[in-house]
Amino acid sequence: MPSKGVDVYSYISVPGYTIQFSVPGTTLTHSSTQNFTRQHLEISSQDPVNHVSRFEWTVRSKTNTIIASKYNDIDTITGLPVSGTMLSTQEFLPIITDEVIITYCFYSAGPSGNTNLPTHHQCYITLCSTSNSRWLSSFAPPGSPSASLPFSALVLSSPHDPGMNTLRTCSTIFPGLTTETIQTLFKPIPEIPSLPQIPDSVLLSRLPDIVYNTAITQKKGITDMLRLGARYFEFRPARLVPGFLEASGGKVRDTFYFQHGCIHGMAFDRFLKEVVWFLGEEEGVAEIVVVHVRFDDVVAQCERLTRGELVGMLDQACREARVPLQWGEKQCFKKSIDALRAEGTRLIVLMEEEKYDSYDARAYATLTPDPILRRFEGMTTEGQSSTDLTVLQCQATSQRIPEVMVHSILSANAANSCLTSTKASNDIVLLPWIQENALERLRAERLVVVMNDFIDGATADLCIELSRRRLQVG
Repeated sequence: MPSKGVDVYSYISVPGYTIQFSVPGTTLTHSSTQNFTRQHLEISSQDPVNHVSRFEWTVRSKTNTIIASKYNDIDTITGLPVSGTMLSTQEFLPIITDEVIITYCFYSAGPSGNTNLPTHHQCYITLCSTSNSRWLSSFAPPGSPSASLPFSALVLSSPHDPGMNTLRTCSTIFPGLTTETIQTLFKPIPEIPSLPQIPDSVLLSRLPDIVYNTAITQKKGITDMLRLGARYFEFRPARLVPGFLEASGGKVRDTFYFQHGCIHGMAFDRFLKEVVWFLGEEEGVAEIVVVHVRFDDVVAQCERLTRGELVGMLDQACREARVPLQWGEKQCFKKSIDALRAEGTRLIVLMEEEKYDSYDARAYATLTPDPILRRFEGMTTEGQSSTDLTVLQCQATSQRIPEVMVHSILSANAANSCLTSTKASNDIVLLPWIQENALERLRAERLVVVMNDFIDGATADLCIELSRRRLQVG
């Protein structure tokens, strides 16, 4: 009988919780002992007429109560989902209860081809504690020995391209674009000009799915990223490409948006508002967030945020905070955690600062973790000496592979983002390597950041644990 494979991955850090993955005839139950592993299921049908079968996952609490469940019904002839609750990546939002935060994704794999993209569906789930929302307050409370150490002793988790968590801005602009203006959008992408066989009319008609599958790197709002435990955010704020404001018919504000080439994400003032709101959410919570304003790959036509404008926006955001709040710059890294709290500096803002970064465009244009792992293995304590910031990036940028970009244009649908195709298979290799090796290889007293697409409980927990070890807590 025909069948379709699905690879399943899970990460659980809350005792007593389990995740069940099931297809007709088989159920796999995962606990924390299956963290950073891959298992395989075959979705098949024994019915000679109806070839549709269900793949489902279920999260059970420590009392065996079902707290979350999702499914897709798969046509085993075509291998594609035909109905279910995991049909669109942008709808895979966190599930938050009193105890846990659940993040998940389902990548819909196509048939075998020449792109080397997975031919099995990919499904991953991470489950971490809601206590992540105040992790620094928990193990480095004011007045503790840990809080007397410099802020640079921490390891912070970071969502890669955090402002690319919504298509709201683009969706307002796209209806006003024409085949004459479409090349404005794709010209900055190196792979596109080499693909004249794809008519502009095709690009235009498939634009929402194409952009979503090659540029949207996060599925959560900023507040949910902060609740997961993320504390470092790189943001590239610039105004819209000339002509896009007019294309929106006045429905888009003339302000600074996150930039991914010519693709526009969330507004910078909205981002700051969410960060400041989180920092003042509860009395006695003493979290600290780092924002790094950068302009990598921002196209020349987009007017960049100036330092004066940045200062004005930061001052305004801090004035609107619900608690007294100051922002500071990179000299804050050398101050103790307690000293920053005492002066009310709980937002540290950098602008175009140098960093010791694992990223290399050629290495990261990959569908496997191996080239990224080699970049990690080449990093040293000596390499950290020239900058205050060390960054380990886990996400692959497979859309930079020409054949993958072509596939993403011609076959784009709501759940086959090439970015989600590598998420779990990379994480089960790269996150354990960081856990086992990063502190030994990177011993300088520098702030360390671990960056990832679709920020999740496993990445956040890893950084919290490494921070705990650097602060010598517990």
